Amino acid sequence: MPTVLIVDDNLLNLELAADVLELAGFDVMMASSGRESIEKAEQAIPDLVLMDLRMPEMSGLEAMQALHNNQITSNIPVAVLTASAMKGDEERLLQSGFSAYLQKPIDPSRFADQVTELIK
Repeated sequence: MPTVLIVDDNLLNLELAADVLELAGFDVMMASSGRESIEKAEQAIPDLVLMDLRMPEMSGLEAMQALHNNQITSNIPVAVLTASAMKGDEERLLQSGFSAYLQKPIDPSRFADQVTELIK
């Protein structure tokens, strides 16, 4: 099964997304900060990173850019997983380099299918 790295500083959001994906058969790695996501992605090269946008120290945008600028992790798709749903956010985030846009709160009945589509 594919490996997904989920990055979120909110433990409840992190655990819910991980539980849903693990039940669907994904291998799941978790990180609670942008810096930790870079370290874990370098070590394990996941098939996809799901990145929260608003985190302390290093934002999801900064972490995605660091992953893309890193020779080891540059080919890993990074999807933003965010509660930011203002008009124009999706287009702005996709233009900034994210490979896809997923909105929180996740829908547990659809989330694994959405992630599967992103990996294809």
